[in-house]
Amino acid sequence: LGVVARQEKADITGSTVTAKVGIGKNADGFGLIVEISANIPNVDPTEARALLEKAHQVCPYSKATTGNITVTLT
Repeated sequence: LGVVARQEKADITGSTVTAKVGIGKNADGFGLIVEISANIPNVDPTEARALLEKAHQVCPYSKATTGNITVTLT
């Protein structure tokens, strides 16, 4: 999130990111599911969502698990 925020010149001071990992149903039966939640207080909700989505695209963990884990961003 920090890298993307710097690129977008967004103020993410006081932001938090939380990931919850569990097991749930997917197309193959059961697998890991992840919910990544961000609280980005200094930007409007639309911009915050865009920042989180961009961060998810550049994150090494997200890249490594793409197609293997169901991820929800909130």
